[in-house]
Amino acid sequence: MSNVYIQSMGHYHPENELGNDFIDSLDIGSNAQWVQERTGIEARRSVLDTEDIIAIKEGRETLDSVRKKGRVPTIASIAKPAWGMLTERLGQAADPDLLICGTSVPDYDIPANGCTIAAELDMSCAAFDANSACSSFIVNLHLARSLIASKQHKNVAVFNPERYSLRIDFNDRNSCVLFGDGSSAAYVSETSRPGALRVIDTVVASDPKGFDLVKIPDGEYFTQNGKAVQKFAITRTIEVTKALLDRNRLSPEGISYFTGHQANLRMVLSASERLGFAPEKHLYNVDKFGNQGAAGAPAVLSMNWDRFQSGDKIVVAVVGSGLTWGAALLERV
Repeated sequence: MSNVYIQSMGHYHPENELGNDFIDSLDIGSNAQWVQERTGIEARRSVLDTEDIIAIKEGRETLDSVRKKGRVPTIASIAKPAWGMLTERLGQAADPDLLICGTSVPDYDIPANGCTIAAELDMSCAAFDANSACSSFIVNLHLARSLIASKQHKNVAVFNPERYSLRIDFNDRNSCVLFGDGSSAAYVSETSRPGALRVIDTVVASDPKGFDLVKIPDGEYFTQNGKAVQKFAITRTIEVTKALLDRNRLSPEGISYFTGHQANLRMVLSASERLGFAPEKHLYNVDKFGNQGAAGAPAVLSMNWDRFQSGDKIVVAVVGSGLTWGAALLERV
């Protein structure tokens, strides 16, 4: 396959930080020590103000009423600052001929949320959604890579904006301690530039029999079978990473950095250790930002963009609802 490059990346996290002390204040049978020991998460971010979260939890407000008051940021509004960081790093205007959006909590059934981002950023290009829950970044990259390699497109903008706090029940200590909001952007191109990430390989897979293990039913809150999902996440992360390394004739020693799906720190540490990656090679942000869904792994790449050196090889492995999983092998130019 022809070479394809991530020329630049950007990320964004809302200012409102929900520390474990906030979880304590919800009086849902949790405390900071319990959250830290169980998940390794110290804090997460939310697009909602703390007062609105509490009001919704207590039934004094609904998400719709808060939205009507203009206090729910849109998909496009949290995608914009990530794109701003991306273009600042790029040092020039980006000119995509295709925009792909992958999100778990969209603003609209129709139109495509990618179109709302394109409108916000004043882009005149094709735009559509390709959603695969927390696996969306790799699925979107896999798709962008194929479209560029087949000469259908030249420059593809990939957005993964996530607002899980809109669909989390803050009375449920098993879910509200895990999730945070954030956004990422990537500019994928047929041309290289100094500092770009060459996309060497991508792989995606799914097991639809597990479609109901992680879900957000229409108009309802997020639910999951935690025990089954934890086992799936670790097993598939290890499996897909090994498969990616094997087919590229690489070993863990030949990889400079690894990042997994930012579900919780305990899970991703277990997978990284069992894969044989040294601690200094493991990059993550879940401890400070929670599970950011599809934005988690690409945000880690963006947050470490200046760390990567020429020749560094990076593995990204993600898992998500569906059940879905995937991985990418990247190399800093």
